[in-house]
Amino acid sequence: MEKANIFLKGLMKMRIGVDIDGVVSDSYPFWLPELNRHFGKNIATIDNYNIHTVYDVPGEEMNEFFVNNAEYLFSNTKPVPGAREGIETLQREGHEIIYITARTTEERDVTLRWFKKNEIPYREDHVLFTGLRSKLDLVKVWGIEAFVEDYLVNASMIAAAGVPVFLLDADYNRSDLPAGVTRCYNWPEIVEGIRSLNP
Repeated sequence: MEKANIFLKGLMKMRIGVDIDGVVSDSYPFWLPELNRHFGKNIATIDNYNIHTVYDVPGEEMNEFFVNNAEYLFSNTKPVPGAREGIETLQREGHEIIYITARTTEERDVTLRWFKKNEIPYREDHVLFTGLRSKLDLVKVWGIEAFVEDYLVNASMIAAAGVPVFLLDADYNRSDLPAGVTRCYNWPEIVEGIRSLNP
C-alpha cells in the first residue's frame, strides 16, 4: 500500500478530454440495426464515421433520423467494455476527466441519465456538448492535456495542437496515424498510454 501511495504521489495530474460515442458509449453496434431498419439496408459494418455516406443518404436526412430518435438511440447503448473501470482508474490516480462530445445541448439530459444509469463517473459541469463546433476550441479553453477519441479527423486536429491523443480503434478510423496520435485497442491500453505521458 505504501508503494502504491508513493507511485500516485509521483504521477503528474492531468486534465483529460474524453469523447463519448465510440469511446465510452458503445453506440455504433446498437445504432447499426436501427439504421438498417430505418433506411431499409443490410449494412454489416459502419466503416465511415460520416454515417450518411455509408447509407448513401443526404447528411440532413441522417441528422433528422438522429434528432427524431435521440432518446431511444442514446438511452439504450451499452458502455464500451472497460470504459467505466478505465475512467475510475484515471480518477483514482488524480486525473480530471472532461467529456467533450459532438452531441448537441438538446441531448444533454438523455446523456446525463445514461451516465447515471451505467454508473460512469461524471460531473455535470464536466460534460461539454460541441454540436457543430470544433472540439479543438474546448480543448484549448479547458486546458486539456490528453484526449481520448475515435474520430480520426478530430484526433488529428487535437494532436496538431500539441495534445497527445489516444484513438480507440474502430472500423471507421483504420488509416495511417499522424504524429501525436496513438492507436489503442481497449481501455487498459488507453490507461497505460496516459500513464506513459508521466515523466
